Amino acid sequence: MMFIFADPMEWWLELSPTAQAEAVRQSQSCSTPASRQRAYLNALGLNAVLAWIRADVPRASPWLGSMMPTIWDLVNGAAIALGSVRLVLMPTEAIDDGELEVPQEWVDSPSWAGDYYLAVQVKPESGWVRVWGYTTHEELKLSGDYDPSDRTYSLTSDQLTLDLNAFWATYQFCGAAQTRTEIAPLPDLSDTQVDNLIQRLGDPAIAFPRLAVPFSLWGALLARDDWRQALYSRRCGLEQARSAVVRLSDWLQGQFAVTWQAVDAMILPTQVAPAWRNIDEAEIAPEYAINRVKVLELGESGESEIALLIGMTPINNTQVNLGLSICPVGENTTFLQEVQVRLLDGDGAEVGQARATITETIQFQFSGQVGEQFRVEVAMGDRTLTEPFEI
Repeated sequence: MMFIFADPMEWWLELSPTAQAEAVRQSQSCSTPASRQRAYLNALGLNAVLAWIRADVPRASPWLGSMMPTIWDLVNGAAIALGSVRLVLMPTEAIDDGELEVPQEWVDSPSWAGDYYLAVQVKPESGWVRVWGYTTHEELKLSGDYDPSDRTYSLTSDQLTLDLNAFWATYQFCGAAQTRTEIAPLPDLSDTQVDNLIQRLGDPAIAFPRLAVPFSLWGALLARDDWRQALYSRRCGLEQARSAVVRLSDWLQGQFAVTWQAVDAMILPTQVAPAWRNIDEAEIAPEYAINRVKVLELGESGESEIALLIGMTPINNTQVNLGLSICPVGENTTFLQEVQVRLLDGDGAEVGQARATITETIQFQFSGQVGEQFRVEVAMGDRTLTEPFEI
């Protein structure tokens, strides 16, 4: 809701008690008091701005969705996707609105960089969020003042566009406007480097892990969702181990890990089996030569179990057709709460996503080359699991 006394060039958005309670809930999974406060402010800012934007752009969605706490535990900022356009929000409680300060992660990481950066002032005790200015990635990168001591880019208020109406006009009528500038790629990290970084930076006693190693290493670590999730889990004491890579070439030789069972031979306890009892493998994936299923545990109860089904058919010696389905398990024929599934390529870039609360399954179909890697990320509530594969 917009306040009637707001400056027409700014957005003043009301914070309801319900919105504040939801932000508190979203922040509780972070590892330290400082990161919980950061997550609280970011959740307030993100939820308020997203609701406001959706009034005009219903397709607007939060970037990374339920995985945002893995970012807020480490660095300030949130993002909203408007189709191919990304808005990066920089929430702060600061009274002074003399500048916009943006962490380097949101500027120099190719997978994080935005098109527009919005200055967001959050005042929970007063019950409002104020969006008072914006800039572009190009302006921030070329004209911003970079501070190496805290790895931030900043622009003073007189360098920002202070009329939010101009943002809407640019977004609606100048879709091809130049907003980004070139970014140097981040390095590839070996598994040994990743494990060492997670072990070292996973200590919550390190207050500023983002400043403890060179940015090139830090940026590369955060860019991969599964690595960032592992770091977050370690800092929170969850010790979530990274899943071993599933080599689908082994399946062609008839070699399967015990966790991947044949659909028609799958045996589950009586209390979780009804939804599977009458499933025919040919009915689920008739076009695939090989079908295997694994039950994913996204919580402590059977109600948090989800089945991941992978189907595969070779096209020739170097290519395969693949399909994946996410299905509810147990007596429920639909998901009990929202499930989000993301399909990521070997570099961690998102190539597909879907979410559902009432559908029976979520499905993807694609093809790949032998040796290619991909990951399936499944999130429900505040829990996320990632299954890595190699064709």
